Amino acid sequence: MPWISAKSADKLVLGQLGKLEVGKALRVESFKGDRWVEIVKEDTDSFKVVESGFKKATYERVTFKDLKMLLKRIFDDEFPRSHQLRVSVHEG
Repeated sequence: MPWISAKSADKLVLGQLGKLEVGKALRVESFKGDRWVEIVKEDTDSFKVVESGFKKATYERVTFKDLKMLLKRIFDDEFPRSHQLRVSVHEG
């Protein structure tokens, strides 16, 4: 899944995270690759979110329920003018 629409990115990413294996990471980045968000699945209902772009932050032990609101805020902050986002899966 290389490119996705920025408008529906949070819904598509949450869908992929539900199917992601423990220890794997999902990375969402801008076209230029200078801004990105990486979500690592630590166990069945716990995620680590690393934000690197306008802000640099790490969120530990985020539940799936809290992840929805957090990703919406991060995507709005990091990708305000983006139309397409690149998504990749790799080892966490």
